[in-house]
Parts: sequence; structure tokens; C-alpha cells
Amino acid sequence: MSAIVQDRKLSGPGAFSLTLLLITPSVVAFFASSALAHEARFPASALWFIYEISLYVGCLGVGVAAALTVIEAIRRQISPVFPCLMGISVIVGISLLWYARHIFRTPWYSGS
Repeated sequence: MSAIVQDRKLSGPGAFSLTLLLITPSVVAFFASSALAHEARFPASALWFIYEISLYVGCLGVGVAAALTVIEAIRRQISPVFPCLMGISVIVGISLLWYARHIFRTPWYSGS
């Protein structure tokens, strides 16, 4: 007796949810840098650690989300609305990372 093997396909809402999950670290980086810049009542070392880690993981996540968006747009197996939503969320993730990097400048950066 042989098992029936079915390929799993990522549906439109599933791909969009995965994209939102991948840009979540950029949201965390934005709020952590905002809290660092405005001197929140959290320990600065913990916020700095969260900011640095979420910034790097956010860059990786946005890159993977952008690749996933391009792949799903080229395949054309899901509704065109979902690649558009995925693209918008990737743009939001990139802008959040940019703002996170520019809200709080590292104290060791002495560039002009």
C-alpha cells in the first residue's frame, strides 16, 4: 500500500501572513529605537540589545519577504491582490527599518 503524497502550496492569505511575520522584527526595531531615542523607562542595555538584534533580523526578514513577494508575483498562482499587499508590507518593513536606523544613531558613530 503506498501513501498519497500531495504537494503543499502556499495560498494567498498564507503568503501574506508569512510576509507579515517576516517584517515583524522591523516593527520591533522601530519601537526599540524610538524608546532609546526618547529615553524610556526601560533599561538601556536591554533596549539596545533588542534594537540591534531586531535590526539585523529585520533586514534578513525583509529580504526574504521581498523574495517571496517576487516569486509569488511571477508564479501567478494566487490572486493578484495578495502580491500587492505583500509588496506594500515589504515597503512598510523597509521604511520602518530605515526610520529605526535614523531615529536612534549609535553613540559610537562619529561620522558627519
